[in-house]
Amino acid sequence: MKIIVTGCFGFIGYNFINYLQKNYQNQFYIIGIDSLESNCSKINSNKFKTTDNFEFYNIDICEVDTLEINQKDIDSVVNFAAESHVDNSIRYPEKFIKSNVLGASKIFKYSLNNNIKNNIHISTDEVYGSSESSFFSEDDILNPSSPYSASKASAEMLRNAFIKTYDMNINVIRPANNYGIFQQPEKLIPFSIINLIKGKNIEVYGKGENIRHWLHVEDTCSAIFSILSGEFENEVFNIGSGEYLKNIDIAKIILEKFEMNDERLEFVQDRPGHDFRYAVDFSKLENIGWTPRYTMKESISEIIDWYKNNDNWWKKEFEIVQKNRLERFKIS
Repeated sequence: MKIIVTGCFGFIGYNFINYLQKNYQNQFYIIGIDSLESNCSKINSNKFKTTDNFEFYNIDICEVDTLEINQKDIDSVVNFAAESHVDNSIRYPEKFIKSNVLGASKIFKYSLNNNIKNNIHISTDEVYGSSESSFFSEDDILNPSSPYSASKASAEMLRNAFIKTYDMNINVIRPANNYGIFQQPEKLIPFSIINLIKGKNIEVYGKGENIRHWLHVEDTCSAIFSILSGEFENEVFNIGSGEYLKNIDIAKIILEKFEMNDERLEFVQDRPGHDFRYAVDFSKLENIGWTPRYTMKESISEIIDWYKNNDNWWKKEFEIVQKNRLERFKIS
């Protein structure tokens, strides 16, 4: 199978191409697209420079129509390319609109023009908004809160339009909060781990009561592969694990692994418009035979060890994150 993977050196995209190479190397020829905006992505890109079944194009997602490749026999496009951190979207909303809305439109149009029949668009469970106690199903109305989730919901509206107007096949996947190795240091778990490594405290927004549905990136990759290798047409799938933890719970799990106590918690100004709880029903995906394998408590030690042993991967990017964090809620 010949596939295009956009955002191939971002967190989930990079784990996905590693997943394919590890488990199905002889079955895929991968055309990777990434803007290499972060230092982490640049380091990730070094791994595949001499891989026979992989070719890479360093372009922005909005310039995908300039690609000069042999479009013949491309079977699928998996679109990971996106800006994804809510804090950044609060400060730079237009950047998220450009990448997540215009970029998605460019990818859909590219597939249309090149007659690519199988398209997978990676969205997020955040498009549903917050719920105190219920679980969102794929048919529920979207109610995004942040510029990030609004941009992802907008991309889904464009997807619907391309399906109705141009008779395309675009399947959507809405994963819960991912965690794992190769996650950029701006996100909660790596940011907390790295702060402790550097002798700082874990920062907790508000009182830390906000609840997230946590999903290991390897489970996300296996779910995406299930859709990619199946015969689905214009479906939407939630991906989840059933594991719900408060932000304060995550912080305490990490502290326990470092053998530190609650004195290393630092409560900081809460995020504007902070959604209380994300929760999805993923039984539709389970009904096609997929099931999650990983849990936070079983996985966190390995993740902590990876960040301890790979400071060359995150060090430079973490310096940028620290600088940006000082004005993270000030719109630019």
